[in-house]
Amino acid sequence: MIKERHNTALGLAEKVRASLSECRLCPRRCGVNRLKGEVGYCGLNDKVYCFREMLHRFEESLINPSHQIYLAGCNLRCEFCSVSEWNAEPKAAMEMDAERIALKITERKEQGARSVNFLGGEPVLSLHGIFDVLARVKVDTKVVLNSNVYFSTELFETLDGFVDIYLADLKCGNNQCAVNMLNANNYIEIVQENISAAARSDLILRHLVLPGHFECCSKPVLDWIAENHQDIKVSLRGDYAPPVKAEKTPNKYLDKSEYEQVVIYARELELNLIQ
Repeated sequence: MIKERHNTALGLAEKVRASLSECRLCPRRCGVNRLKGEVGYCGLNDKVYCFREMLHRFEESLINPSHQIYLAGCNLRCEFCSVSEWNAEPKAAMEMDAERIALKITERKEQGARSVNFLGGEPVLSLHGIFDVLARVKVDTKVVLNSNVYFSTELFETLDGFVDIYLADLKCGNNQCAVNMLNANNYIEIVQENISAAARSDLILRHLVLPGHFECCSKPVLDWIAENHQDIKVSLRGDYAPPVKAEKTPNKYLDKSEYEQVVIYARELELNLIQ
């Protein structure tokens, strides 16, 4: 079984890499030739850049402890992103050694990792590198795709059979906030469509509660979940950290009362909250 997955992963790595000649992995659909060193909005060429790997014990309990593999480059520009420097300059990170990362997955599993968690940035932009790694992994482990899900919906066909858990973000409840804070057009329509596709598999949906954004973001996000995916697992995050220079995002930490307001509303909607 593992050998079969290895061979399939190698084939998919080649398929995704070939598509980089006219990259349309995300809704920006830049169309640049990353194979020739051209870069689009994400700042990535055909190489994969990894800026951190670690065993992490503070994700959702269903995936803890989680082996996190951080891949540089992103197609959003969240002003409050905690790793924004690696998204602005992804090629400043080290080029990923797929064989080394595969060995680290084995090592981290021996240390207690219950999953391997590809995140970023936005890991889908480096999907060929993820498949390169999975083609070399010699242990059976759950694969988590920790994604902003602002990517091309047709990728689900490629991901099917390799992603065990989608850990997806639904950051905003309306397109205007998404434009202001994420620099993303048509965010709501694209992300909701992708969440609905991911919900056919095992999905954990995260929502980061933002100060002052209950009516415009948290409430419509929770309403949409209740109306469309009542039973999915929902993780409400209260760990918002304001950027040093907050221009279009909240410039303060989240009050406990604001977080509790969102939790209470989610419970009123009878959502499946997890920690």
